[in-house]
Amino acid sequence: MNRIRVWLLPLALAAAQLAIWPGAAGPASGAAVATGVAVTLVVAVALLWRRSAPLPVLCVVVVAMTVGEFGVPADVLALIGIADLIVLYNIAVWRGQRLTLCAAAGTVAWQCALIATRPPDPDVGYPLDVAVTLVVYATVVAFGRARNRWHRERAGAAARLAEAEDRRARAADTERHRLARELHDVTAHHLTSIVVIASAAQRLGGARPELVAEARDFAARTGRDTLAALHRLVDLLRLPDERPGPAAQRLAELAEGFRLLGQPVTVQAEPGDLPGPAAEAAVGIAREALTNTLRYAPGSAVRIRLVAVDGGTELTVDDDGARAPGVTGVGSGRGIAGMRERAAALGGTLAAGPRPAGGWRVRLVLPPASAAPPVAGARWRPGAERVIDLMLLLLAMLLPLGVLLAADDDPAVSRAPVALLLIVVLGSSVPIAWRRSHPWVVLAAVTAAAWAWPLLIVAGLVPHSLGWVILTCVVAEIIAVYAVARYARSPGLSALSIPAALTVALLAAAALVVLDPSLRDDEVPPEVELLFISLAVGIPLGVPVVGAWVTGYLVGRRHGRILAEEHDAVAAATAQALAAAASERVRVAAGLRAAVLRDTARVATAADEGDLDQVLSAARAALGAMRGLLSGLRDDPDASRDPRDRDPQPTVAALPGLAERWRAGGREVDLDLREPGRRLPPEVDLSAFRVVELLLAGDTGPVSVRADLTGDPLRIAVRPMPADPGGEVAAGLRARLAAVGGTMETAADGGPEILLPAPTNPDGNRPDQSQNEEVASSPSG
Repeated sequence: MNRIRVWLLPLALAAAQLAIWPGAAGPASGAAVATGVAVTLVVAVALLWRRSAPLPVLCVVVVAMTVGEFGVPADVLALIGIADLIVLYNIAVWRGQRLTLCAAAGTVAWQCALIATRPPDPDVGYPLDVAVTLVVYATVVAFGRARNRWHRERAGAAARLAEAEDRRARAADTERHRLARELHDVTAHHLTSIVVIASAAQRLGGARPELVAEARDFAARTGRDTLAALHRLVDLLRLPDERPGPAAQRLAELAEGFRLLGQPVTVQAEPGDLPGPAAEAAVGIAREALTNTLRYAPGSAVRIRLVAVDGGTELTVDDDGARAPGVTGVGSGRGIAGMRERAAALGGTLAAGPRPAGGWRVRLVLPPASAAPPVAGARWRPGAERVIDLMLLLLAMLLPLGVLLAADDDPAVSRAPVALLLIVVLGSSVPIAWRRSHPWVVLAAVTAAAWAWPLLIVAGLVPHSLGWVILTCVVAEIIAVYAVARYARSPGLSALSIPAALTVALLAAAALVVLDPSLRDDEVPPEVELLFISLAVGIPLGVPVVGAWVTGYLVGRRHGRILAEEHDAVAAATAQALAAAASERVRVAAGLRAAVLRDTARVATAADEGDLDQVLSAARAALGAMRGLLSGLRDDPDASRDPRDRDPQPTVAALPGLAERWRAGGREVDLDLREPGRRLPPEVDLSAFRVVELLLAGDTGPVSVRADLTGDPLRIAVRPMPADPGGEVAAGLRARLAAVGGTMETAADGGPEILLPAPTNPDGNRPDQSQNEEVASSPSG
């Protein structure tokens, strides 16, 4: 596709240029035609390398266009003459800032030299030509640098996704080895000491009876300590933030969960209690902030602080920033928006942004009573964006000012107050600098400025003959309409900007006709005059206004889709990493409950009863179970097995085993599985398992899973759906469904139901099944 795009633009430019001149032009000399055709072809061919070697291409274009400047009639190569702008844009996109500025300066100097060699235009003048050239070339460079920044941000997002995928792939193994170390440090050596001391007491008990009593006391005391430590460990193996309780306690548990993924988190929280909704908001916002840090600054130290302040409660989450310099976060902002909504629902405020010393800060203030949050102002955007703002502002001002300067010999212009005209032009142009943060306000200001001309005419400050200057302000209206379509929060409503801009312009034009007697014809009915005005103004203005809206809408949708896909991909990988770690904790907890806890409890009971033989037997049994569990944790139990035989299989056949693992961990899981009775497409088979796995890992309470795999589509429902205040489960689910074309609908009971397409051929399989066979055997999905 990129190769097609590379040659498509030069081909279109060359074809259009040759069709206009010499194709549709009048007679010209043979030398001029040959020169024009040669220049057009040379420039078009050179443009094929505008991305890979833009600087040499610029040199070729400059030389060729210089030849064309003196070898063909003036302005006949205007279409192919934009080639230097195209190449300069590519230099700004694909090369560094210093090279871009040097190339831009050289190109502008060349253009100014060419302008100086042309015959002077008495209506425009050399200074205005140079000013327009500077604005146009600076705008092109600014747009190119903005695109360069977009590419760098996409590369950074790809790197973050790769890191998130790596964390997801290593999450289970990392958690398994961490638990092995913790089990060994906390309990294994205690059980070993009980066995050693009890064995020694048995051997020496006849000669030294006091050793038996000491061994019983030691076994009772150490057994109870070990049992308590194991219970605490099992308690910590539960998913973070699953239990109700004080906010300080839940924040500490949440921090512990993220420490398991390698994120160093410290918590400073006052023991004071918060109301239920406030505690939920504080913990949910802290979880989202931690998740964002895990995505964009993995390994960075994070500090959570929850304290009481004057008039409410303050939560701050600070991190030290990404470890790799130059990496910037460019997420879609949906996580921060969700946090702000949580805060606003309780009358609180939330601010998120970079810290002066580096890193990121999220600050939440919850008042004791409802209060309206202040509206945050737009942050300053350095670099290309502000240059674009300035250039567009100058571009919007140059047209009306240039027209007025060109008509300085008109008596009406010479009599008009210059300062007042300048204020009107500024009033219709300056607001576009805020088009990104307040697009609707900018549109209202620009369209309202169109009424300044009729009002000035009514006040007698401007003569009627200058009413046509209002048409020169159309550039600002087009920019404002584009901004509404591109940046407005409700894209569906942005189409209202088209009739808003056109209606105001038509009404202002009609008012000017009414005020200027020279424009009225008494013999023409008023309704005919109104129709004529509507056509004369509406059609020329409507085409660029509609085009600006369509362009802004499509660009906004595309950028939003790309950012959402990146956000969802990283969020899905993070959710899967959390789910993998949770699955390991569930497995370890099940192993501890199955044997180790029971036998460790028998040690203390037997010691209290004075039965040293039972103490030794129970300690050896607990130690054996512990060693077996440790052996399974230190070495991946599935490493030596064929991927297709691993447990759990990443297919629907492993759903009963998945449910059983959760039941072994003490969770009530009701699985209603209707077997497909056929071979499912591999990617759908894998996705069905991953969907259920993701939804089960999002909570730990009783759950019912219904999976009807008999038809097309497959239908999966989980009741209740897991609580997902951080949005990780939803993001992972969206990414999984998008991969196979799945959807989510409302089931008969009013809850969500997941649909996965599973078409079959006459053999009962997908036609492309053999090509994707490896997907079903992938252990990571």
